Amino acid sequence: MATLCKIAVLLLTLISLADLFTGADLGAAKFGLVLVLLFTGARRMGGAFRNITLFFGAAGTGLLLYGGLGLAAWIAAFTDMVSVIAILAVMQLFAVPMAAGRYNLAVEYWLRKWVKDAKTLFLVTTVVTHIIASFLMFGSIPVVVAMLGEMLQKSVANYQRFMTAAVSRGYVATSLWSPGAINLFLVAQATGSRWVDLFIPGVILAVIAISTSYFLELPDAVAKSGFQRHSVPAALSGIDEWTARQKARAIGIVIIALVALAAGLDKLGLGNSAGRIALAGAAVSLAWIFSVRREPDFAPVIADYWQQGVLRSVDVYSLFIAMGIFSAAVKLTGLLAAVQLHLQAMANVMGVYAIVALPLLIILASLVGIHPFISIVMVGQVFTSLKLPVAPATVALCLALGGSIAYAASPFAGVIFTLAKYAACSPQDIAFRWNWRYCLVFFIEGIVFAYLWGLI
Repeated sequence: MATLCKIAVLLLTLISLADLFTGADLGAAKFGLVLVLLFTGARRMGGAFRNITLFFGAAGTGLLLYGGLGLAAWIAAFTDMVSVIAILAVMQLFAVPMAAGRYNLAVEYWLRKWVKDAKTLFLVTTVVTHIIASFLMFGSIPVVVAMLGEMLQKSVANYQRFMTAAVSRGYVATSLWSPGAINLFLVAQATGSRWVDLFIPGVILAVIAISTSYFLELPDAVAKSGFQRHSVPAALSGIDEWTARQKARAIGIVIIALVALAAGLDKLGLGNSAGRIALAGAAVSLAWIFSVRREPDFAPVIADYWQQGVLRSVDVYSLFIAMGIFSAAVKLTGLLAAVQLHLQAMANVMGVYAIVALPLLIILASLVGIHPFISIVMVGQVFTSLKLPVAPATVALCLALGGSIAYAASPFAGVIFTLAKYAACSPQDIAFRWNWRYCLVFFIEGIVFAYLWGLI
């Protein structure tokens, strides 16, 4: 059963990439593979994911049945989010060369060698998390904690707040610009924007987010850290300075190559936006994998990827399929059009202040356990169907802002839950005690920036 599920994931990814180069209608093939993935992946889903997937899947299927729609509509609904699955599957490939090449040692080497005070350590931890998350995405938290956890525990007294604040904020800021960020792709899909159009304002927002986090933590987490410097040993697990420099340079090249290739494919207009991002990720990750093929750990890492890595996000894949069924059914059955007039009247009353409601709804939804993936799709569909007195870029940036803050503000967010486990604290401590000021200040900054960017 697990092997069949892996094959379905890989074939869906390959078909999504093939769509870029063929004009063939592969909807029926995707539909069949989606059914296989749902059936074989159901047993591997956690309780929370299973419940929300069943809810949206059943609601969407019910709407399709109620509307009496034909087979073409069913295929369109069930395959609506296949492109997101392809992006996720491709981005997970980056974990292979990262582990096989032991690039974490280079990052740890430079941190131990150059970090001299608490404020530098906090900023560097945030930035390193941000860089690693830009291509590892969901898999970045365990990698970052493995790299920095021991050093942070030895260096600062308030390890829990220091580590969770730096890592969580560095991680969530990535969703504002990275080609592989699913949040940003969903925003682009909901608003009809292109990733390349959101990249520059997204990077600026990420810089604002990291800077805001840094300056807000100076009086508390940083000043009260009781920092003790731990210099780098003469040889850290066999890595010397030249090797550390080469590995750090390679990580930089990977990120630049990913962004440049995604932007170049977008400019060429090859296929759809999702396919271009997936192709860029596949090309860069496979090239990186090829470059580490002679590393001693290569074979075991590849084996682990096939045994565990391919299905690591199978619950997320199923959730996306269910979300796609529901969101497509809402459009295809005319339900969205039916409420559009009432929503437009409300938007007319709110005027430009409607942009405040966009991220706020996503954040509030996350506080009751609704994943930003879901709320971005729902809120994005509703608000982009209205005539708002702001530029489309402003709407897109507000959606991205809401998703980013929701990850840091909700105790139900995966990143917060994971960090709480590693730091031996509660998710409520991270989300409500340590991140609330950052979320509030960045919310205000982000709204103002999104509005001003739309005026350009």
